[in-house]
Amino acid sequence: MKKGLMVFVLIASVFIGINLDFILRMEAEAGPPKEIVIHHIGDLTGPYAPFTGVSALHAMKDMEKIINSRGGVKGVNVKIVMSDTRYKRDLTLSHYSRISSEKPPIIVLQQGADAEILKERLAEDRIPAIGTYPTPKTVWPPGWVFQSIPEVTDLFAHFVDWLRTDWKRGGNIKFAFMVRDDTVGRAQFTPEIEEYMKMKGIEVVAREFYPPQDLDVTTQLIRIAAHKPDVIYVVAISGQNRVVFKAAETVGLTGGSILFANGCWGLDRGAAKLSEGLMEGVVGSQSFWVPGDTSIPIVKDLLEVFKKENRPPEQLTAAYAILTAINAMAAEVLSKTVERVGWDKLTGEEVNKTLVESKDLKAMGFMPFKIAPGKRCPSLSRIVKIKNGEPVAITGWTTCPDMRPAQYR
Repeated sequence: MKKGLMVFVLIASVFIGINLDFILRMEAEAGPPKEIVIHHIGDLTGPYAPFTGVSALHAMKDMEKIINSRGGVKGVNVKIVMSDTRYKRDLTLSHYSRISSEKPPIIVLQQGADAEILKERLAEDRIPAIGTYPTPKTVWPPGWVFQSIPEVTDLFAHFVDWLRTDWKRGGNIKFAFMVRDDTVGRAQFTPEIEEYMKMKGIEVVAREFYPPQDLDVTTQLIRIAAHKPDVIYVVAISGQNRVVFKAAETVGLTGGSILFANGCWGLDRGAAKLSEGLMEGVVGSQSFWVPGDTSIPIVKDLLEVFKKENRPPEQLTAAYAILTAINAMAAEVLSKTVERVGWDKLTGEEVNKTLVESKDLKAMGFMPFKIAPGKRCPSLSRIVKIKNGEPVAITGWTTCPDMRPAQYR
C-alpha cells in the first residue's frame, strides 16, 4: 500500500514538473502581443489647448496610421493613447500612477514641467520617457528622460551664435528677455548661458516675465523699451504671441530695427496667424521639421493628409511637428529593442538601454537625430524665420554649443 502510494506520488511529481516546465517555456515563447501601446501624458485641454489640443490629436491619429501601415513594431500594431492633464500637475501624477502600474516599456511626456516632477519616479520605476521640452533639470543629471530636441540652453546658445555670425558680427548687442514666468520661460537663465552671452559681447539689459494666462503685458514692454534693446527674446506659444506682439506694437517696438526672436515652440503657423502679421521676421533656433520641408517624404505625406482632410493650415503647429517625430522615434526604439532581446524581454530597462546606446535615430527621416555625447538629447538645430506666416528654415543644420552645467563637463 505504502509502496503504491510512493509510486503514485513520484509519477505525479514528474507529471507536474513536466507540465510546469512546459508552461514556463510557453510563457517564455509567448511571442508578440496583439498590440503595443505608446502612452502620452500631456495637455489636450487647458490654457495651451489652442497649441496642443487638436494638433496633438492629429499627430496621434496620423502617426498611428502611418506607423501601422509600415509594419508597426516588428509586425505588431501600435496604439497611441493620450492622457489629458489640462496642464495640472496633480492630474499628471494621477495619470502616471495608473500608467506606470501597467509597466509600459516607454512613455511620452509632452510638458517640460511634467518631465521634471516625474524624473525620479521614472528612474525608480525603470520606465524611460521621451520628452518634448528639455529643461536643464530634465537632462541633468542624466536619467530615464530622453529628449526629442536639444537642451533649451543649447538651443538658446545656438541662436546667440547666429546673432554673432549672421546678424551682427561686431559691436555690443543690447538684449532683453520677455518670457513666460514658468519652468519653460526661466530655463534659459543658467550661469553657463550668462557667461556665454558675456563672452559673445551681448549685454542683457532687461528680464521681464509674464504669467502664462496674462492678457496684457504692456507694462513689461514699456520697461523693456526704456533700455533701447537691439534684440527682444520672447518665450511664448500660440495666443501668447498675440498678447506679447500686440503690446509691443502699442509701445512702438515693432516695425523698426529691433530684432524679435522666439523659442522653438513659438515659431509656427498657428502663432503667426493669431498674431495677425505681427510675427513677420521673428527668428529663432528650431530643431524639428517645418511645412517647407517637402523634400522629406514623410513630411510630404503628412501635408497631403492635411489637404485631404481639409484641416486649417494653422493646426500644423510646432506641437504637431514634434509629436509626429516623437511617435516615429518611439516606434523605432521599440523595434530595435525587440530585434535585440525579443518580445518576452521588451521592458523599460531594455528600451532604456537601447536609447542610451543609440547615437543616430532615423525617425522616418523627419529630421536628424544625432545624439549629443554624454547627453540624453539630440545636438543639431537650425535657424527658422517667420515669412508670410510660415516658419521657414534660413540656415542648414549645425551642432548646438554645449551648455551643460559645469559639474557635468
